[in-house]
Amino acid sequence: MPIYMTAQYQVHPSQIEKVKESIRPLVEHVKNHEPLTTIYIAQQQILNPSKFMHILRFEDEAALKIHQSSPASAQFVQTVYPQTLNPIEFMEYNLIATVNP
Repeated sequence: MPIYMTAQYQVHPSQIEKVKESIRPLVEHVKNHEPLTTIYIAQQQILNPSKFMHILRFEDEAALKIHQSSPASAQFVQTVYPQTLNPIEFMEYNLIATVNP
């Protein structure tokens, strides 16, 4: 069963660029090495650029575990987590409707 998830966090304003630079290789890794991570969108809030949200879809629990244990995820955690003002908030969702296949 697919897993739909968000991750939301806020970072120190002085660390915004460092965080953005850490997001790009993570998403590139997902794109090239995690075929069962079928959606990965990283967004930055317009009104408060220190806030970020990632939207993810994993085919199943195994795909989520592959993502969580990847070297790219480990690098992201090591770089970004210390810059957050509060712990990253992960939420899982049930899909109601989508235009995506």
